Amino acid sequence: MILKALKDYRENVVNEVHDLEEICKKQDNLKGSIFVDTTMNFNQDMNSIFLMYEGSQLISLLTMFVPTQNEAEITALTLPSYRGKGYFNKLLLEAVKELIKYEIPEVLFVLESQSITGKRVITHFGAQYDFTEYSMRLNYRRYVPLSSNRLTYLNPSEEDLKRLINTSMKIFEDSYEDAQGMILNIFQSVTRDQYLGILNDEIIGMGSSSRDGDEVSIFGFGIIPKFRSKGYGHDLLHLIVEHLIQSGIREIVIEVDSNNTHAFNLYQAFGFQIETAFEYHRKKTNECNTRKLN
Repeated sequence: MILKALKDYRENVVNEVHDLEEICKKQDNLKGSIFVDTTMNFNQDMNSIFLMYEGSQLISLLTMFVPTQNEAEITALTLPSYRGKGYFNKLLLEAVKELIKYEIPEVLFVLESQSITGKRVITHFGAQYDFTEYSMRLNYRRYVPLSSNRLTYLNPSEEDLKRLINTSMKIFEDSYEDAQGMILNIFQSVTRDQYLGILNDEIIGMGSSSRDGDEVSIFGFGIIPKFRSKGYGHDLLHLIVEHLIQSGIREIVIEVDSNNTHAFNLYQAFGFQIETAFEYHRKKTNECNTRKLN
């Protein structure tokens, strides 16, 4: 067996990952896809992709999404015929070494709600359920464009960095460093865009989008607290969606935490429908190498 650790995805690795993914999706009745982009990780020197090969065949993988230094989201897949042989455990131990090196205190194991194999592993492992995130897709039959909008749209530049950071800190209560790192990653990416909602020359909300082929995912969406519960989230979401539609995008998805009932209700009323549910299970990083898994 050969174990490889990578900082980013190479073209041949992406193809191998998608091949493994398709086999596992058919076996386990899964719908989601591995996120093959590491540019949002807070540190680009970190190994976040761990691959296990038998000869030239990829048989198991573990990937980490680490946008801040607070936690890492871990997703893993193993070919059905190679399960129960400890490959996930080997990959996880290597990933934990990397997380400890970069002082990441907690991990979130991500699995689709219908994944029986994933739930069995997480139960054996002792990670605690934290929350569920819904991936929702826009249903155009339910979407009604606005005839007028109280907000205006701004696609910011790096000259607006300080204002963007301050807005992000107000909305998401993140640190200056985390907000700065996230926004800079968006500016430096050719597949991501940042949006601002303006009311009377004042920034009151923001959102971002990430393009993957013909599909765009909206993320980092929110309104400054003092402007909430006044319908401005609905207005800002319309601005972003209309911009995407005018750009030729038809497949639009958005994710929402199950605990955020206000956002969930907004997206449902807007025309988004649940497509996939992902469960997040939390565990301390320094406890992840104390129990062997099969």
